[in-house]
Amino acid sequence: MDTETVTRIRAGAVTDPDSGDSVESWAPDNVTEVDIITLAPAEPRPTTDGQGPEPLRDARNSVTSGFTLYLPSSADVTAKDRMRVRGDVYPVKGDPAPWLNAGIVVQTERTEG
Repeated sequence: MDTETVTRIRAGAVTDPDSGDSVESWAPDNVTEVDIITLAPAEPRPTTDGQGPEPLRDARNSVTSGFTLYLPSSADVTAKDRMRVRGDVYPVKGDPAPWLNAGIVVQTERTEG
């Protein structure tokens, strides 16, 4: 089975100057990145309209809006993280779930507009 390397990107914390509270910061100096070797190739996810995958029209492929990632159970990934897959960055969609007693499955999805 093939594998590939993806990168988990996690926001750091900074102190809000107005409230004094600790807040999430995605500024480049505040993020941490960790490479993770997948258990299987990243699986492209087609765009959806909320009703299921985009229909195939005129033999064209649908647009990839994210990936399903199969990662080792030791991978430290949360719903607040982002993942770099094949050069593009995608937010993690929801909490990771167990996968075949072998690891975890992580869904990513890009939202634009």
